Amino acid sequence: MPLSVKLDPRDVGLLVVDMQNGFCHPEGSRGQAFGADAVKNPQGIIPNVVSTIDLAHRLDIPVWFTQQVHYDDDVLRSRRRIPSHLERRGVKLELCRRGTWDAELLDEMKAVREDRDEVVVKHRSSAFFQTTLEVELRMRDVQVLVVTGTTTSFCVDSTIRDAYARDFDVVVPAECVADSDDAAHAATLASIERFHGVVTDLTGLTAALDG
Repeated sequence: MPLSVKLDPRDVGLLVVDMQNGFCHPEGSRGQAFGADAVKNPQGIIPNVVSTIDLAHRLDIPVWFTQQVHYDDDVLRSRRRIPSHLERRGVKLELCRRGTWDAELLDEMKAVREDRDEVVVKHRSSAFFQTTLEVELRMRDVQVLVVTGTTTSFCVDSTIRDAYARDFDVVVPAECVADSDDAAHAATLASIERFHGVVTDLTGLTAALDG
């Protein structure tokens, strides 16, 4: 899936969404609640995400990692009148609680993260919602945002829609995003390609940046 345009690395930023123990590790909250199959796809993209980070570092492209953090005393959630997507499935999931191993980045992400990379802590699905991400991207003169990570149909999709609404160009290497639901993953990629950005692969992204 080649890109139809060449990309200037000086215009580009890389976003790595929620590659955390709670979402991706078999011993994390999702894996323990739903079984190993629930984290099989996020586990599978780890080498590709690492390759994308390595590419960004080599080309001096700034990198942002997002870190989802939930608070035990989040009163906003208790005010909701409609049960959450997890509650409707009868699941009580203590996911990525503040200060826990669950909320930490995967060891594979820690291993490649450099001091120059940024970590954006978020409390809702979009990396833009009430965070410093947008101003940091603007300060670094980023126009093209390469988005990787998990979950394709939720946090990745929410972030991409918010990026598009803020007039960023969005590029998604398909083998660098993952979802526990294959149908939802495919539908989201189709929607991104239709409306919000360009879906490519790691080879196409590399060629567009490094050609």
